[in-house]
Amino acid sequence: MTSADSHPPAKRHGSPLGAQPQSGSRTSALPAFCTPRVLLITLLLGFGVALLLAIAPGVAEDHWVRLGTTAWFVAWVTLMTTGVLCTLQKPLCRLALPWLLFVVMAVLLAATALISVLAYQSLTQLGWNPFESQTDFFIHNQAIALVVGGMGIWIFSLHWAKTRRMTAQTKAELDALHARIRPHFLFNSLNTVAALIDTDPKAAEAAVLDLASIFRAALYAGDVSTLAEELGLSQRYLALEHWRLGERLAVDWVMPEAPLPSIDLPILTLQPLVENAVRYAVERSAEPCSIRIECLIGTRAISVLIENPLIGGPECAPNGGNGVSLQNIRDRLALMFGDRASLRAGVIEHKFRVKLVLPRPDAPPHASLNDKARRA
Repeated sequence: MTSADSHPPAKRHGSPLGAQPQSGSRTSALPAFCTPRVLLITLLLGFGVALLLAIAPGVAEDHWVRLGTTAWFVAWVTLMTTGVLCTLQKPLCRLALPWLLFVVMAVLLAATALISVLAYQSLTQLGWNPFESQTDFFIHNQAIALVVGGMGIWIFSLHWAKTRRMTAQTKAELDALHARIRPHFLFNSLNTVAALIDTDPKAAEAAVLDLASIFRAALYAGDVSTLAEELGLSQRYLALEHWRLGERLAVDWVMPEAPLPSIDLPILTLQPLVENAVRYAVERSAEPCSIRIECLIGTRAISVLIENPLIGGPECAPNGGNGVSLQNIRDRLALMFGDRASLRAGVIEHKFRVKLVLPRPDAPPHASLNDKARRA
């Protein structure tokens, strides 16, 4: 029999052992200023600042006029600042956090200075009666930008510190949770191998190699895999379980004809979800039980659907495999993709369905949101 170590292992990780995904680097310190969501939030916060300045006591001019001019001013400062940060996002990501905050503040003050000069000259030509000189107008705007920017940096620093603590805690939990295999699965697999040795030695050898692949993935639980590799690992796991469960386990694979795009994702993302279906459906059923695994390719994302019959009531729905909860897998996806990936689970028509949505790295920038991979 060939040993498990001599079997050429499939590529299971895209980074060296112990390396962290890119999302854990300093690049996550700079938000994606090009996204509409961040731009909308920034504009809303800027309008809030304009509203406070307009209703502040002691303002000599009409409050509505003050609100209009201030909102116009703040909108241009916001757009210019976010535009510059969006353009310089890649080089800024290489800066340490203190230097990054310094550059952000400098860009804000420079944009405020430029808009102050242009606004004062434009408004006075349109008939605006200023209550202060251009120098005082310039200094007041710079002071406001300095205070608002400082408060924003302070709030961001608190958020960033909290995020780093949560990330460190989550990674510690991942190290503890994903570096182990459920003992019953190990014992059942070893018993299966022992039973196959006398009756079918080649099947026993294949089962040992499949088991070795799963344990090898568990050892690299902090690394990165690809979607194709995760699907292959799930196939090995199901092949191993098929020897134990026999005809009770039926798998309906619905894969696209087109080749899967190369998408990185945390290793051991799909196999625990498939194990949930086996553990909470097939093992509890005395009749043949079918698990459906479907992959949908869209223009912006790829969805993987895992569906199994609901054995028992809704309280018997799966919530973890290999000792790993669904929320823990969501945390791993969030560390790698932010809010661009999702994992949803629920009961639909007496079946438990898990839907994993992964963003395509080659997605066109203006693809339609009504995407096949986004439909439930």
